[in-house]
Amino acid sequence: MNASTVRRIVTADGSATLFSERYAQAFASQRGALAESQEVFLGGSGIVGRLAEGRPVRVLEVGFGTGLNFFVTAGACLAHPEAKLAYTALEHHLLPAEAVSALGYGALLSADMVTHYLEWRADLREASGTHTFKRDRVRLELLLGDAPKQVLPANTFDTVYHDGFSPDVNPELWTEAFLGRLVSALAEGGTLVSYCVQGAVRRRLAALGLVVSKRPGPVGGKREVLFSRKPASRKAGP
Repeated sequence: MNASTVRRIVTADGSATLFSERYAQAFASQRGALAESQEVFLGGSGIVGRLAEGRPVRVLEVGFGTGLNFFVTAGACLAHPEAKLAYTALEHHLLPAEAVSALGYGALLSADMVTHYLEWRADLREASGTHTFKRDRVRLELLLGDAPKQVLPANTFDTVYHDGFSPDVNPELWTEAFLGRLVSALAEGGTLVSYCVQGAVRRRLAALGLVVSKRPGPVGGKREVLFSRKPASRKAGP
């Protein structure tokens, strides 16, 4: 995505995000970008407990965007000495390093992680393919290109952050076929969380076997957000 097609905005909680002129939508909630990341995705997914226990966590994100969800999750991982994070993100067009740098996330989150990511991003010239960033106990794998065409391993991820643009402007990320691939990629007991609570999306996830509900959104933010879980399979008896 060209830097000229996005502009910086400050959200209600003081954190910044970008507004896409192409999609006429912000990359994060204008009512609070940082609050959305911390509460809807990190907190809402239930992986905070796994990190606190020092267990490895595997995250799949749809829509890497500014990287805010990654930075927040990486910071939570590094707060616990034994925890490890493997973070896979799907993104069609990676933002330029200077556009992300202008958001000032290093002042709000792990400055070391943000700084090293920006240095790595500045040296990355490929517009498609798979690219890996490593720092401490955090591994980021970026899959660049059309998300529905990416190959995802089955039964792998502890949570899916679905943070793509809305179904109104990015419908290919919310089809039953694509959601089915996300559900397949979830490990048993894994969660899929999103800011989107459209009835059609909830019905598709339920039809794919997830237990779906709406939960209260962040204070001052969206009234409701989506939470869903992949139940454990029932093993046949003797």
